[in-house]
Amino acid sequence: MSADPPEFIACDALGAGEAQTIAASLTDSDPWRTLGYGTDALARGLQLAHPDVTRYLAVRNGAIQGLAVIRHPWLRGAYIELFAVLPGAQGQGIGRALLGFIERTYRGRTPNLWLLVSGFNSGARAFYEKQGFRPVGLLTDLIIVGHDEVLMRKVIQAHSTASCQTPSA
Repeated sequence: MSADPPEFIACDALGAGEAQTIAASLTDSDPWRTLGYGTDALARGLQLAHPDVTRYLAVRNGAIQGLAVIRHPWLRGAYIELFAVLPGAQGQGIGRALLGFIERTYRGRTPNLWLLVSGFNSGARAFYEKQGFRPVGLLTDLIIVGHDEVLMRKVIQAHSTASCQTPSA
């Protein structure tokens, strides 16, 4: 990892310039290229605000290095809709730092982190498994025919054992 650790910035939506730059960088590489994501569509999605979605930017020395888009709540947890380290920043610990930040941010708020990873994206799947995510389901032909998506889960908080008691008379 570089001597300067990334800082993390939360935002509801990205500006048009940031969104276009990130989208162009991502759609030129896998898994987005194989899955047919278009730059303009991805950029529009990064600009849309939604009350259940937060975007987290990993920034180092003023430059965006990575991005996580989180939907919370989702299935008794937080769903990582998009997780990416920009090509020029890969292999420098940015992904591990960003995922650790997401886990710390949602611990105590929700018991689970969820994500999907393309079945052909073995490097990403191995990365997520090293970070404690476990496969829990296979979704065939979800995005495009012929490619599976693997649903992965990481438990970040023990489940409470809530009990119901009948009111006393």
